[in-house]
Order: sequence, then structure tokens, then C-alpha cells
Amino acid sequence: MSLILESVKATIPGEYYDLPLQKVATFAFITTVKSKRLGTSMTLSDDRVFEYKVHLSVSHMGEVQTLGLEKLLTWSDSLQGIERSFAIAAINSALPLDGKKYYTGNALELAARLGVGKRVAVVGHFPHTDKIREVASAFHIIEKRPQDGDLHAGDAVKIIPQADVVAMTGVTCLNDTMEGLLALKKPGAKIIVVGPSVPMSSVLFDFGVDVIGGAWIEDEEEVYAKASQGGAPRHLNGMRSVLYPKDPEMLEGYDEIFPPRHII
Repeated sequence: MSLILESVKATIPGEYYDLPLQKVATFAFITTVKSKRLGTSMTLSDDRVFEYKVHLSVSHMGEVQTLGLEKLLTWSDSLQGIERSFAIAAINSALPLDGKKYYTGNALELAARLGVGKRVAVVGHFPHTDKIREVASAFHIIEKRPQDGDLHAGDAVKIIPQADVVAMTGVTCLNDTMEGLLALKKPGAKIIVVGPSVPMSSVLFDFGVDVIGGAWIEDEEEVYAKASQGGAPRHLNGMRSVLYPKDPEMLEGYDEIFPPRHII
């Protein structure tokens, strides 16, 4: 059980539990659930990323949309990867977005800005990390599916305690690795969690996250249509990437942005 996700779920208003579920679907890269708004998660389908996965069918397949929000939220600790994806998308469909300070910006560009002359670690594979590599004094990619030059996930226990800046994939919310990785943070280091799976909740700050590089959906139909046809986050123009910092002073010079009224 993830203490982070249990704490995040506790912040969802009880009245949202009665909202009908729509667009409950899982695609190649993105899983969606709509309650208060359209929520998204990366689709957890690779055994190398989620080694606890059991090879069982999704419960209530074909009827998941009838189960209700409260039931889907209980799937956050399921051993079935798609069920977990539904749970994270459900969380993101119902988390309150108001009362927080959001900023426009790219989380990896922020990591490069914070990482000038510093030791930087990236957990997971992201496009366009060359800028970070150029400015950092040391740069490592830690990955459960390592490519040439990457370090294996097991090396995190050596690398993260030395890192000044860590950019971490939001898939760590899905596969039960986030809490262990955050526990390796050295005092004074900055941790950014990135991606459409990341719940934009201040609860993450209590566990050591400094900036959430999350997303909300501004064009529900466009995102759903493209996701259903193999779209990954980079293809989804209706998905707005935003930065939500623990300390807004970290993002001095960044423009503040507000969620559209129709998704609050």
C-alpha cells in the first residue's frame, strides 16, 4: 500500500464519489477516467516497470464504468497493472485543483535550470534531456528498462543520495517506487516529479517532492480521441503541462496560470 496515494485519496471530497464515471478506457500509452473532469494516467502494462504485476484480466471488464469512483480508488494497490492505471486516472479526475499556485513551464527545463553545475539524476526515460546533461556537473539516467549508458534501477540507492536535483517519472506513483526513491533524497536536494500520472496534491510535498510537473486536460475530446489512437503525452495538444511548486519562490520569473473554470 502506498502511503502517498492513501493520503492523496483522503483529500478527494466525498460528494464526488456519487459522480457518474465516463470515458473509462485504457489505451497504448494513456488511461482515462472522467468524474469531475477527465483524469489521466500512463498505462502500466510492462512487466519490467511493474514486476509485481499478476497476469489476470481486469476485474469487471466491460463494466468498470459502473463501479463508481470510490471502488476505482481502491485499485491503487491492485496487483493488476491496468487496474492501477484506472485508479490513478480516477484520482486525477477528482482531486481539487483550486487554491493552489500553478505556473507555466517545462519540468525538464526547470531541472536543467536548477542543475547548472550540480549533480543531476533522472529516474525514467524522457525526451530532450541533452540540455540537462550539458549543464550538469554529473548526470545519470536510472531506468528499469536501461538503454546504453543508463544505470539500472537498483543503482538508485547509490546515485540519488548524491544528487542535488532529481527529475522523477510520475510512473513511480504507479509502481510503488516513489516512496522509496524519495526516502533517498539528501538534505537540500530538489526533487521534481513529472508526467500526467502525478497527482497534483500538496500531499507529495510532505514526502519530499519540491515541484510537481503535472498536467490537466483542457480539451477533453482531443485528448481522448488521440489517446484512443495511440497518442502519447507529447501528442496531446489538449493536455496542459504545468508546474506546481511547494515554494512558489522557486519559480520566480515563471508566469502563473489558472485552471479553466470548467475543470475546477
